[in-house]
Amino acid sequence: MLHINNNYFDWSCCYIKILTLNTHSLIEDAYSKKLEEFVHTVALERPDVISLQEVNQSVDSNPLEITSLEGYFPCDNNISIHEDNHVYNVAKRLQSLGILYYWTWLPIKVGYVKFTEGLAILSLKPILKTDTLLISNTNEYYNWRTRKVLGITIDNKEWFYNTHMSWWNDAFEPFQLQWLKLNNHLKSIDKVWLMGDFNNPASIESEGYDMVSNSKWFDTYILAKHKDTGFTVENLIDGWKERLPKATGMRIDQIWCNQEVSIESSRVIFNGKGSPIVSDHYGVIISTL
Repeated sequence: MLHINNNYFDWSCCYIKILTLNTHSLIEDAYSKKLEEFVHTVALERPDVISLQEVNQSVDSNPLEITSLEGYFPCDNNISIHEDNHVYNVAKRLQSLGILYYWTWLPIKVGYVKFTEGLAILSLKPILKTDTLLISNTNEYYNWRTRKVLGITIDNKEWFYNTHMSWWNDAFEPFQLQWLKLNNHLKSIDKVWLMGDFNNPASIESEGYDMVSNSKWFDTYILAKHKDTGFTVENLIDGWKERLPKATGMRIDQIWCNQEVSIESSRVIFNGKGSPIVSDHYGVIISTL
């Protein structure tokens, strides 16, 4: 579903910084503290575009008046934003620091019984259009396997898509089918940044990572002039406990581009090394040359 902002903003920039993080929001121990730490780090880093997964709000929390949400651009006019919505509170705290991010949120499914789980994107530049796509076979709110994708453009030239995909060997919603649907949807767009939790470790051959790479997408970690280990999960987390015998370093949070762009750096963030741990995932932040 395509949603459009009629106020055009011409943004041309040869340098861009992108952040992606699976937030595990509202579920984390000491969540309020981690929310403030995340906001503080974002204020220091100032990414141009931020892609967030597992962005939750409580099912029974109070809804807000949409017209009062500064910077909010709905990807669907029927969406209700609640007072404990994670991205709303991120944007509100950044605004209190004098930093205005434009943002959108796509609710997808119920999570942990009491949350509405979704995807969010924030941008330092106004959002012109949004795009949403169902990539799973199921579209049931109460089915945890439901998967969608959220995209924005801020200059009508390139798009930024946020995804949280399934596992390679899922018996009901395999990664392969979701990727074929998503890749086909994005083929007509000249330049696309695709980021999020792919649930497919880069180290495993002949599975999801190789499928994306073989579809003529470029992993910005590989392209980066400067990089670290890239590991975004170092312990067994929800969704992986039954799939791995023991904890292992995994690079499952990734940023791809359909063009071979020049990347100055790719580094892990929110891993306790220079920035606090705020989720069961670490984040990835890249900077172009």
